[in-house]
Amino acid sequence: MPTSNPRPSASLQRHFLWLLLSVAGLFAAGIALSLWFSLQASGQTQQRLLELEATQARVSLVRRLDYYHTLIDNIARDPELLDLMRVGSIEAQQQWALSRQRLLPDLLGLALVNPQGGVLGEAVALRVGPSCQQDMRRADTLTDIRPLLHREVAGSEHIDLVSAVREMDGEILGGVFLSVRLTQLQRVVDDSRHPDHALTLIDAAGSTIVRQGEVKGALREVRLDIPQTGWTLLAQAPVQRLTRGGEMQVLAGLLTLGAVLLLLGATMLRLRRTMLRDIVSTRDALTALARDEPVPEIVPHYVEFEPAAADINLVARHLQAQRARLEHLSLTDPLTGLPNRRAFETHFPQALGLAERQHPVALVLLDIDHFKAVNDRYGHGVGDQVLLALAQSLKELTRRADLAARLAGDEFVVLLSGLDAAGVDAWHQRLADRFRSKLNAFGLDLQTSLSAGQTWLGGVTGDTMNAALARADRALYQAKARGGGQLVQDAAPAVDAAE
Repeated sequence: MPTSNPRPSASLQRHFLWLLLSVAGLFAAGIALSLWFSLQASGQTQQRLLELEATQARVSLVRRLDYYHTLIDNIARDPELLDLMRVGSIEAQQQWALSRQRLLPDLLGLALVNPQGGVLGEAVALRVGPSCQQDMRRADTLTDIRPLLHREVAGSEHIDLVSAVREMDGEILGGVFLSVRLTQLQRVVDDSRHPDHALTLIDAAGSTIVRQGEVKGALREVRLDIPQTGWTLLAQAPVQRLTRGGEMQVLAGLLTLGAVLLLLGATMLRLRRTMLRDIVSTRDALTALARDEPVPEIVPHYVEFEPAAADINLVARHLQAQRARLEHLSLTDPLTGLPNRRAFETHFPQALGLAERQHPVALVLLDIDHFKAVNDRYGHGVGDQVLLALAQSLKELTRRADLAARLAGDEFVVLLSGLDAAGVDAWHQRLADRFRSKLNAFGLDLQTSLSAGQTWLGGVTGDTMNAALARADRALYQAKARGGGQLVQDAAPAVDAAE
């Protein structure tokens, strides 16, 4: 009975495809999540490396500036310089500064200044530029330790440092002026920079003091202040989506994903083929059952199919056994157990083919004399005993290559191979004697005998079963006309029997 809401059929191939895509999606999501964490970790690592680079560069710059601060402070505390500042002439003060310049070739200029910031000596000889003189005339110049940047003259970019020369009581007698080329700071920046990164030293006004490297596009930045200068160190690096290790990790993940997809695809295809093989074998078995054909045994590949396969195999065995029983019953006479007319018709072409190959095959038609009178006088029970006596006699005297069958009533037919006319006649005599002894064994003293008509198969061109039976029937009629209990042959065999 059809249901009101029939369930649509599902596709096994579609289910396998969805399963494959789901597994691939989960695996891809896992790789994407791993990649995201790798990117985060890579970004943090790059930021830490940039901070470390900037910190190391700042330490190097501070050390270099501290060196010059220490140098100028030591000069300012020189006792000889105190005496020179107290009582020395300007010429002596200039000569002292020039001598110190020769001892410190890395310096651009060195000079002594009075408390008002004026240069003691010739500014040009001491390499003190106009802008430097202007800066030193500020009221706080001798007490401000911050370096002053000057870029007015190309090739002579420098910073100025000033340290006060003081009496023991702290009175300022003047100061020591020191000019340091920016190349000294540039060298520090060059030595501290990582390849592909940029380091820039910026003053308080935002102007570039020294710079090394350039970064384009997306970048990371770290800014660190240089103590007691008002300067800022800017470290820049390009934003790398992945480190080399991260790229290898992504590549390994993609290769793994591809391998997993191939493995899953191959496994699912094999699983699908195997399942379809089980389903097809089950379908073929059911089709064979429906068509009443031999059913092949189902051998499932998966345990999930075993219960259904076992049930189908059991039903198939029962049906085959039942079919075999029905086939046997359809070919067997139920009373005598001999083959029936249908079995004889099935076997006849084989016997005819044997005869056509020049092998003698005799067809003998048997009939029990006075059988109707036995039935009328003694009843059908006794008649059945007579039929059974003849059937048992035929079973005992026919060979495996022969066939004895009951056609109808008291009419029997026998196919005998390899016998000549005399052999057939002798066989009939033995059968008649055996039949008589069987009747006596059953306690039946009946006046009955066996009449037989015999013909040879293949004796005429285009011989058929009906034609052979007709010839044998004519011979049987002649035997009965002669009084019964004898065999009449309609013709001699086409070939002699094999010895």
